[in-house]
Amino acid sequence: MPMSKRLNSVLSMAVAAAMASPTAFAYDQTDAIEDCQSKIFDDSQYSRYSGAHGVTAQETGRRSYNVSGLVKDRDKKDHRFNCRIDHREVVSWNVSPEVVSDSDKKTAALVGAGVLGLALIAAAASGDKNHDDKRSAYDRGENSPFDDMGYLKQECSNEIRRHLDRDHGPVRDLELTYPHLRDRTLTGNGRVSFERGGHRDLSFTCEFDRRGRVQDGHYSYLGRDDDDRMGRTGGGTASSGSAKPKLPSFNATCPGGVEVHADEGGPVYFNGKETQFKKLNDNYFEATGSNITLSIAINPDGSPLLTYTGKHGAHGVCTVSN
Repeated sequence: MPMSKRLNSVLSMAVAAAMASPTAFAYDQTDAIEDCQSKIFDDSQYSRYSGAHGVTAQETGRRSYNVSGLVKDRDKKDHRFNCRIDHREVVSWNVSPEVVSDSDKKTAALVGAGVLGLALIAAAASGDKNHDDKRSAYDRGENSPFDDMGYLKQECSNEIRRHLDRDHGPVRDLELTYPHLRDRTLTGNGRVSFERGGHRDLSFTCEFDRRGRVQDGHYSYLGRDDDDRMGRTGGGTASSGSAKPKLPSFNATCPGGVEVHADEGGPVYFNGKETQFKKLNDNYFEATGSNITLSIAINPDGSPLLTYTGKHGAHGVCTVSN
């Protein structure tokens, strides 16, 4: 037998033997828990958490699990985390910024952060005929939804709102500001106000399928809790939460050769010329000059995300160099 045929035969037998082995592609609850914890502890935004405990994994399909448990912050207080794993891949993960009380530990509800499950609610009609007509057109393959930022932003907003309504109570208003699209993933920050009173800043991620439908994502609250229920719970003193972001010093380049420099706390300069600078809230700033409006969103890790709008509807993302 020629050497090449003999080698192919040996390789085929080895692959067949491996596939026949019941443990060759085994993936169980222990593997799911380890993958979930690795993903969370490797995520820089969750670096203040450690000591996972009370972790459980619920099988949802072949090599697919929902994992949840508790981690401790630097003050040794518990926070709930969860992950969703599809076919051995951790597709979403988060840690709630809310401290879990002893009574809350008895429940599995996640408070303060959310995971947008795969097609969990996304098929629902939005109630906006124009938006729903666009969705139907994109489903039929007419044009690309990724050329329509307004549609993607609305689709993401609708999905997050449904989850907030379900998990935290009726939403009065939800605004997603300065979204950034990369491939099929939309990220950004926003603010939600509730019918019961109170509001929270949040960050979000929406992942779309090729038709422009939200297939997964997550949201998490930023900063301190401004919910006025804090003053009605009686007795206790509210936690001060994390420090509010401020404009960092940075240099950046925008398309068209616009060089941007920002001093810490402002102002902002375009090609050495000072701009009109204003603070919209603790996470969002805007600089205007040279027929350009620069929108600055502060990520949870304190880094800036820059998008610009210029003449004739020109828009894009600026590259931060430091």
